[in-house]
Amino acid sequence: MSKKKKYVIEGISDNLAFCEAGKLILSLKLKEIFSLIDLLFKDDKPENIHALRIALRKFRYVFEIFYICYNKELFNYIYKKIKFLQDLIGSCRDLDVMILKVEEIALETKAKIPKYFFSKIDEKRLASRQIIKLELIKFLSDKKVNSILIN
Repeated sequence: MSKKKKYVIEGISDNLAFCEAGKLILSLKLKEIFSLIDLLFKDDKPENIHALRIALRKFRYVFEIFYICYNKELFNYIYKKIKFLQDLIGSCRDLDVMILKVEEIALETKAKIPKYFFSKIDEKRLASRQIIKLELIKFLSDKKVNSILIN
């Protein structure tokens, strides 16, 4: 038995119409996002935040390809939600990376960075995560977003 290829999508065949295939693919991508959101609520470590950001980006790019398969109002609504979450998570990711880079530079230069500086970044990181979680709860329960899921 051969290993399943990552580009092979279950349910997609060569006789499936463009929009049918697109809706199936987007439904699977959205389910992946929902799974990553669940994981993030269990552990909001930087890796999980980053994985969710990447999944949102992949969804958005595929959504752009299949935009003609959705009515304009629904497409724009969901697109704006995805873009907003991507940007919000990106800001949080920037703080995660910043603290690592500052620590790295401090070690390289043997500079003493005030603890207050690190605690201030940490404070912003925690606040950012709380905002993200609140927005993700709204996203999970959004009827328009859930309307594109295929059971």
